[in-house]
Amino acid sequence: MYEAGSDYYFKIVSLDQQFMNYISRLNVEPPESDGHIVSLSLTGTSTNKESVFINKLMETFIEGELYKQQQKGIKTIDFIDTQIDTVAGTLKEAENEIAQQRLTSGMPGSVGNVSDALFQERSRLEDQISIVRRKRSYCSGVVDKLRSSDDSNFPPPSGFEDPVLNNLILDITRLSADLSALRLQSGGKSNPTAVAMERRRRNLLSTLEQTAQNILTEADITLTDLSGRLGRINYSLGRMPEDSKQLGIKERKFKLSETLYNYLMEKRAEAGIAIASDEVDKVIIDEANVVGGGSVGPQKKLVLGGALFIGLLVPVLIILVRDFFNDSIADLDELKRVSSLPVLGLIPSSKRKRVLPNEPKSMLAEAFRTVRINLQYLNANVPRQVLGFTSSSSGEGKTFCAVNLASVMALSGKRVLLIDADMRRPNVLKTMDLSDGPGLSTFLIGETDLGSIIQKSDIVGLDVIGAGPIPPNPSELAEDPRMAELFTTMRQRYDHIIVDASPIGLVSEFVVLLGYLDLSLYVVRERHTPRRALRSINEMVANGKVGRVDLLLNDVKAERAQGYGYYTK
Repeated sequence: MYEAGSDYYFKIVSLDQQFMNYISRLNVEPPESDGHIVSLSLTGTSTNKESVFINKLMETFIEGELYKQQQKGIKTIDFIDTQIDTVAGTLKEAENEIAQQRLTSGMPGSVGNVSDALFQERSRLEDQISIVRRKRSYCSGVVDKLRSSDDSNFPPPSGFEDPVLNNLILDITRLSADLSALRLQSGGKSNPTAVAMERRRRNLLSTLEQTAQNILTEADITLTDLSGRLGRINYSLGRMPEDSKQLGIKERKFKLSETLYNYLMEKRAEAGIAIASDEVDKVIIDEANVVGGGSVGPQKKLVLGGALFIGLLVPVLIILVRDFFNDSIADLDELKRVSSLPVLGLIPSSKRKRVLPNEPKSMLAEAFRTVRINLQYLNANVPRQVLGFTSSSSGEGKTFCAVNLASVMALSGKRVLLIDADMRRPNVLKTMDLSDGPGLSTFLIGETDLGSIIQKSDIVGLDVIGAGPIPPNPSELAEDPRMAELFTTMRQRYDHIIVDASPIGLVSEFVVLLGYLDLSLYVVRERHTPRRALRSINEMVANGKVGRVDLLLNDVKAERAQGYGYYTK
């Protein structure tokens, strides 16, 4: 029921969509082997609507069956109405002619006894000829339809009686209707019953054609005989007075038309009675009603169980798939499994770019201070004045680590030089908030001296050499003799030299710089660096292509970077 003040929404769908919606939910149970009852059921969200639909569906089906059954009588009435219109015109015309003839000839009554006898005989013969001609015309039409393969409809004979012909046409019409209904029910598929019915129908059509042909032959013979007899009577009448003869002709024409008109009206009444009395042999036993006493779906236990199963299965699958396709280093334990190189320290995740002079006890500063101490005591027998930072690719934090380790060393009182040797993607000056200017590339090409490329930072004891303008040939510049001059001179001036080199996995400059480094620090970023990159550096160390290499795990989650949590900044 509709309620005032409530909002109602409508979804407009096409007729085809609505048809598919109902046909997918409609269930038809065919009758048993010895039964005649078909059961229809329909599931839906509105029981009232579905009940109305099923009831209306059955009403429409019965109305359709009745309509198909009445088509024969309707077509017969249409044909008779056409003939009645023609005969009524002829009857009116004959009546007018008789009146005009009597007015012209002054004959108020009928002709003499002789002429009456002749006219009656001729009228009888003409009636017989008319019947034979109608029979012949009808049979000729039947033969023509059959020979033209048009056997869709045969109206019943009109104006003559032939039981054999009538029965054949009635059998063919009934068999055609049953065959059409069977084909509609089977959906156009091959049906043995339909094949047998079609064969019987063809046999009946052949019998009908032969019967109609025999009637044509018989009608021709009869017409010849009747025409001869009619000719002789006409000859006798020709000797009668012309007025009497003309009046007799018009009276016979009128009687013939009147007889035919009455006959057609009788047949039309019979066809109308047949239509009004038609009934189908299908009835609705029980109207649609709700069964089951409650909802049939969805099944709550099944839905909840399925949801629980999917809720557990999907996360597990996601974890397994991510683990299968994830090739990055997840934590320190995995790093140790992938590589046997020593791990110098863990650098926690931080939003800060670098260690600042006014925050000497921050978590970031303590992490790099630990790296500095490990570097000092774990590599006691290894030269460590010149340290080179590299990684497998950009974005792993080598510049970040180089800048902050240099800052922590300078804060400990050492004189430190930070060199940006990544002449392809320099970032040191930007990280240190220093201005661009002459740098390593300008020194290597001989455009300036060492004193002009060294910049002071905001941390006492930390000097910086930027990369300078990006050159077109970084690899060739790295091999320039002035590079050896730079490291020789700077070793004498500084306690530590930190070199931010290019990634070893992408370009060849780091391999050239290896000759000037005492120790290489390979930066691994947690959840970013692929395992295959570690396999590459392991092979290079094993084959002696690089010297001493330590690992530095960067961007470690705070919960795994234990030991620094008690620092406030």
